[in-house]
Amino acid sequence: MRTTLFALLAMTSLAAADVTVIDNHKTLEVDCAKDKEVNLLGNHITVTLKGVCTKVSLTGNHNSVTGSATTVAIPGNHNTATLDKVDTLAVPGNYNKATYKGPVTAPKTTVAVLGNKNSVTQQK
Repeated sequence: MRTTLFALLAMTSLAAADVTVIDNHKTLEVDCAKDKEVNLLGNHITVTLKGVCTKVSLTGNHNSVTGSATTVAIPGNHNTATLDKVDTLAVPGNYNKATYKGPVTAPKTTVAVLGNKNSVTQQK
């Protein structure tokens, strides 16, 4: 019983360290040192990342994120990601725009564009 309780408490504190936004029309800043994963499920959300997050997902539509993350996934539509650094960038959604400057720790950024009418460019 104590082991189970400890495991549940540990999982709860880990889950609390992530940011998930399901509301619409929100603007926020995320400190990646505290909140490693960011999930944007709502629409019309603007997020500025401080530091390097582990994983960012733009699942909703018409969202925008600026900053750095090890992995960024954009399965939603009409989203914009302006990234300083990213190791893996996946864009399975449609009508998305992503720009990045280079990798976080990988030798180069891995990009997979699976959706339709997406724009992904590397800035210098």
